[in-house]
Amino acid sequence: MPESPPTVSVNGTPRDWSPGLTVAALLAERGLAPEAAATALNGAFVARSAREHTFLQPGDALTVFQAIVGG
Repeated sequence: MPESPPTVSVNGTPRDWSPGLTVAALLAERGLAPEAAATALNGAFVARSAREHTFLQPGDALTVFQAIVGG
């Protein structure tokens, strides 16, 4: 039986994991501007300044919040 590839969860949706994947790289891959989103990794807030150095591991859960403006 083949082993399934490691994944991380982004807003509840599984995504393939790769070594060296950072929060910043994942946001860029999704086309999100750093200043337009807040992030939490496994329930803990990740500051914008820490995203470049915050590496994702298999099984991690990343939540991305985007500001919604309107009235």
